[in-house]
Amino acid sequence: MKAPIGDPMVQGFADRLESVYAAAEGSAGFFARSVRNYQTWEHSWGPLIAPRCTPAGVGLSELAMTLSVWHDLESVAAFAYRGLHGEALSMRADWFRRGPWPGHVAWWIEGDHRPNWGEAVMRLDQLHERGPAPDAFTFRKAFNFSGSQIRMSSGPVTPAR
Repeated sequence: MKAPIGDPMVQGFADRLESVYAAAEGSAGFFARSVRNYQTWEHSWGPLIAPRCTPAGVGLSELAMTLSVWHDLESVAAFAYRGLHGEALSMRADWFRRGPWPGHVAWWIEGDHRPNWGEAVMRLDQLHERGPAPDAFTFRKAFNFSGSQIRMSSGPVTPAR
């Protein structure tokens, strides 16, 4: 973010957190998420870790990171770009620095595996360093569970050509 939580510059973002989290939890395809304690800034899925691609001088209180598990890519993409989250995303330039680092990373997990922040940061850094691959990708260049590249669309996911 452009400033830590509590700073008036990012208050519009902070004011939307609870409603956006509630919208995620009520969305089709949502499974679980790391829950943030707003007093300590700690998460339930382990301590927050800064990715290597974080700009120098940016502290953990300036990282707006969410870790969630969804049943499928279409559901999380629909949530990300529509509704309350989509509205907030359209205002991201007001609250967030722009840079060459990835804004999100996706990967497939097995059964009841619950990712932690160490795993998430490792995958975000992999994406930043080498680009999308089956183990760390984006909605723009996505892969299915088997590792084949697919194309996201407003409908079902289709094989990439």
